[in-house]
Amino acid sequence: MKKALIISYYFPPMGISGVQRTAKFVKYLPKYGWKPIVLTIEPHAYYAYDETLVDDLKPLAVEVFRTSTKKVTRMNAIGKKKREAKLSSASIERAMSMISQVFRIPDGKISWKKPALLMADEIFKKHPDIKVIFSTAPPYTAHLVAEELRRKYQLPIVLDFREPWVENPSNFYLTPFHKRRQNTLEELVIRSADKIITPNREIKEIFLRKYYERLTHYDITIIPHGFDPTDFNAMNAITRGDKKLRFVHSGIFRNQNLPKPFFRGLKYALEKRPELKEKIEVRFVGICQKEFIKQAESFGLRDIVEVRGHKNHRETIDENMKADVLWALLGNVPNNHAISCGKIFEYVACGKTLFGIMPQGASRNFILEANGLVASPDNIEEIGQKILEIAALWEKNQLPVPAPDVVEKYNREVLTGMLAKEFEEQVSLD
Repeated sequence: MKKALIISYYFPPMGISGVQRTAKFVKYLPKYGWKPIVLTIEPHAYYAYDETLVDDLKPLAVEVFRTSTKKVTRMNAIGKKKREAKLSSASIERAMSMISQVFRIPDGKISWKKPALLMADEIFKKHPDIKVIFSTAPPYTAHLVAEELRRKYQLPIVLDFREPWVENPSNFYLTPFHKRRQNTLEELVIRSADKIITPNREIKEIFLRKYYERLTHYDITIIPHGFDPTDFNAMNAITRGDKKLRFVHSGIFRNQNLPKPFFRGLKYALEKRPELKEKIEVRFVGICQKEFIKQAESFGLRDIVEVRGHKNHRETIDENMKADVLWALLGNVPNNHAISCGKIFEYVACGKTLFGIMPQGASRNFILEANGLVASPDNIEEIGQKILEIAALWEKNQLPVPAPDVVEKYNREVLTGMLAKEFEEQVSLD
């Protein structure tokens, strides 16, 4: 079995933020003749943990090498000692992110580069027969680690961009120097990459336009996010005693994606049909900031909104399976068109109606492909009308669901086969 070094800052038992994609690649790579060896960080002071993701990998006896968290995470740096860190308000989170981006380039995890490289040397001493290096970002520090290892060990690297780098909608550039520096680092890793992976066409096109005549379509492969069918095989048929139309959102809201447009649209719908207030309920599953509870109260919706709190992955799927409508939101900010919301690819496996409040782009296109309904985050009337349309379809027992052939396209076992094929190609070229 050929060996691949997997560089991923986020990895189980951490939850959220890109963990699922990498963990499932690691789970299924052995089926395609590849033994993954993981380089990651010792988990500490993170927003959410999920031991079920660790349990999922235990039968494979995956080798995981973890660097110390000392002086790496912001929470450590300010003296937090609890394993789970509390999520600050959206305004504080945004301010901290902006400060970090001013002083730490390419991202707040740059302090991880040195310990990661040292740990990588130890890994290569134990596994000198590694054939390919795979890194996933954000954080983009992981790609800098991969680039340096490529030069040192003369091995091909495959770089996975879950989100754009310089054009990331969460980025803040205080001065032209900051953006130039990010561009320089991005170009460095792009030039060094033997293969680039993106989860959608929008990110691929950003790179092709930006590096015209340096990259071709063949240099970038699209491997979308997906779902693990084994996470759903064990699920029993869900029965509910109530007869309400249940909207469920699972996952975390960050910065520009707070749920205010949904609340405003729901208020609009209830003003048009007041009787629906007795028929609709909204559940939030995941880490919730206090702001959006206050938002719900300000729109007179607190009685129909329930916060279920953080759940592990299996419990989250259970909550999703009990929904009538699974929804997601992306704010209308520059470059959000290139963001693929990971949660909606698991939504599709639940066989429920999908509702997306988001601008034109990758996530909106996916929801339409999955037979869902969409509205612009800037058009409150449209959001409200779509909620009314959903309610009318629900009353007729005609809610639309994804087609089976669409669902199967996003099976993570199949998607990992695509990644393994890229690994094989690099080895054969080498």
